Amino acid sequence: MPATPLLFCRSVLLVLITLLVPPFALAQPLSPKASEAQAEIRSAGEVNSKEVNQEAIEKLLRMSKEEIEALDQMLAEALVLYYDREFARALPIFREIAGKVETMDIMFWLGTSAMKTGETRLAIRKFKKMLAIDPKLHRVRLELATAYFTMGRNDEARRELELVKAAAPPAGVRKNIARLLAVIKERSRKVFWNLRLSEGMLWDDNITAGPDDKELAVEGGTLTLDEKSLELEDEAWVTNVAGNVLWDMGEKNGLMWNTTGSFYNQSYLDYSDFNYMATDFTTGPWLAGRRDILKIPVGHTMLEYGRKRLSRVFHVDPNYEHHFNQYFSLKGLYSYSSMKYHASKNSDLDNRNHRVELTPNFYLLSRKHIFSATAGHENHNADADRFTYDGPYYALSYFARFQTGTEFFLRYQWTRRDYDGKPLLYSEDRKDKRQSYTAVLSQGFFKYFFASLAFSYTDNDSNCDLYTFDRTTYTVSVGCRF
Repeated sequence: MPATPLLFCRSVLLVLITLLVPPFALAQPLSPKASEAQAEIRSAGEVNSKEVNQEAIEKLLRMSKEEIEALDQMLAEALVLYYDREFARALPIFREIAGKVETMDIMFWLGTSAMKTGETRLAIRKFKKMLAIDPKLHRVRLELATAYFTMGRNDEARRELELVKAAAPPAGVRKNIARLLAVIKERSRKVFWNLRLSEGMLWDDNITAGPDDKELAVEGGTLTLDEKSLELEDEAWVTNVAGNVLWDMGEKNGLMWNTTGSFYNQSYLDYSDFNYMATDFTTGPWLAGRRDILKIPVGHTMLEYGRKRLSRVFHVDPNYEHHFNQYFSLKGLYSYSSMKYHASKNSDLDNRNHRVELTPNFYLLSRKHIFSATAGHENHNADADRFTYDGPYYALSYFARFQTGTEFFLRYQWTRRDYDGKPLLYSEDRKDKRQSYTAVLSQGFFKYFFASLAFSYTDNDSNCDLYTFDRTTYTVSVGCRF
């Protein structure tokens, strides 16, 4: 080879090698604790970084001028993309370079690009290879801990963080390690619980869900309603207590067991005959995967009306949700319930209810805004045909959480019910169409406390005038949550 081209080729080679071998800023001496791990790695017969880079240099020396120039151009392109955070475009170029010649820095750039684009297993392989060569690369060990944490491998992430912590890194690094260890500790908990209590005042313009008109046309004449069958207004104290305990029975994304309990009491100021209370206890397994969750809750509900026992309900509500990505999921639900009334005079109301629904959910801005659309069908089988119905329902909802601690919920639902029999005093089967609107605004304060304002409106249109009504409620509540 002539002298000038040879000189040019070696100059390019020198520049390339200089780019490939910058120092690692966090390569500090290890403490005695971390030195044990270093000794274990070296006892496995791994080579050191100088030998790895020397091997890369020898490969370069065997390449032609054209191959080195091409490699140099590829590296320059990959680094521009890398520092512009175009990791998805940089990754395949780093892969190709590593297939020809691989230094410690190529491994690091390749591993980092892989982790940034979701190829976490590839990133872990590269970081582990680097640490097997040189255990003093604490920045690499931190990246490996982050990759483990991303995959939910908490024990391995904690081990790597403790090794870096033992090496007495700078104060800023120690602070970040402490923060991540705290998150891992929280994530590693086996039992989680929460409790929510609130007390409020409800204003209700139709506590009976009765019609406006006192006299209604029915089969064979006119029906005159008494006061407590007409539309009545009243205020009520509302007490609400709800909580749950979730037990993680195994590794992350495995079997869990969730138990919930709730108590709701609505006590009217003037018409205590319409007081209402519900107590529910539900328990069942959850099976969670990286993108899927299956829940099979089984519960029992006790209902009281007018301070008397009304009914008891057994229910099972299996549901499954699959997250296609961070922005979209699809949830399916089947619900079965069996209700028995305590009073024999209400035996015609005993029923078995089947409900199925499908709900796509859209998550925006880190799940701070959630849009949902539900399509479902309900089949209600009562002992008497006049209380038996089926029909579809559709709903749209929106939930938002703001940095101020404010939460907002809005829901609209349309329902149709086609009954199998004629109500008393009517000559045709009952058919209802119902629209309902719900809005809740909640504001948190002093960490554990909140205040909320809830609004609901229901418009039920029936071909039997006795069941046509509209109802509006407002509820103001204050409470605490833990």
